[in-house]
Amino acid sequence: MAYRNRERIRRILAHAEADRVPYHAIRPPQVRDLVEGLGLDQDHRAFCLEGDFASVMNEPEIEASRFRPCFGELPEDVVFSCWGIGQQAQRTAEGWHAGHRMFHPLADVASIDELRDFPFPEIAGSKADQELEQKVRTLKEQGYTVLGQMSQTTLETAYNMRGLPRLMMDFYERPRFVECLFEAIAERRQYQARRFAEAGVDILRVGDDIAAQTGLIISPALYRERIKPLHAAVIREARAVLPDLPVKYHSDGQLTALLPDLMDIGVTIINPVQPECMDLRETKRRFGRDLTLWGCMPVQSIFQHGAQDDIRRHIEFLMEEIAVEGGLVLNFINFLITERSLENLGAFFRFFYEMGRYR
Repeated sequence: MAYRNRERIRRILAHAEADRVPYHAIRPPQVRDLVEGLGLDQDHRAFCLEGDFASVMNEPEIEASRFRPCFGELPEDVVFSCWGIGQQAQRTAEGWHAGHRMFHPLADVASIDELRDFPFPEIAGSKADQELEQKVRTLKEQGYTVLGQMSQTTLETAYNMRGLPRLMMDFYERPRFVECLFEAIAERRQYQARRFAEAGVDILRVGDDIAAQTGLIISPALYRERIKPLHAAVIREARAVLPDLPVKYHSDGQLTALLPDLMDIGVTIINPVQPECMDLRETKRRFGRDLTLWGCMPVQSIFQHGAQDDIRRHIEFLMEEIAVEGGLVLNFINFLITERSLENLGAFFRFFYEMGRYR
């Protein structure tokens, strides 16, 4: 596609201006239906539906039968991750997607011996592992900037396997149990990071949700003692292969207090930088020379409750203050699809395609 431009991304991540601000597309079927009805030319349509980026994963095929013994009776529509975490999609009364109910495979595990018997994913040598280089090569040939997708890197995988309240208690009551759980996760995550680098991804995407709407969900001291070393080890594995590999860290919420720590271990991009949680102007001022801000879309406020003029004004603000000297990628995270948000998304597609160009 003529729209995509890998050099654009290289410049933006190097904190230089390019032809336009990049866009990381979302791909729910409702968005495709919306775009098909807008009557756009080919490049504009590619911008809306495909954007500049594509992700690859390195996870084994899921065998649900391996995990069902970890649970009692489950709803029929539960699906599993390769870590055995169960998810059941939830919907609003109007039928819109509204997140997931989670089922924790380690919720009732009582001992380290039981933990060691859990069927953790076998990533090395899996079909995805063997095909990784070819997938990355194909996406690059199509003009995409390729992300190695490894979200829920350590802490979030642990608390989704164990349950957040239980894991928080375990930190204090069963520290050796937590250590063994983190070791099992970290071993696999470090392997994935190295393989992504060997396959030639353009960006390593890591992250754990460590914050909520107004602040952190764990103390800075706990992060620095228990989680930061795990994050650092994952990044080191990738950078041992590609020393200059950009690293994108995802956490919802207000995580300003830990941004210096993330920069210290090599993070160069943060996401989603929610405007309802973090002051975009202040974040750009304090950290914009070192961190690319990836996201920056007010999905909780303007897109759910605002008007199309509000969308235009937000784009103007981003271009005038946040996009200056590069370091900005637009992306929707936690986008709740409703009739109003789809209308405003259509306005975004019209406005940003033209307004998102550097002059």
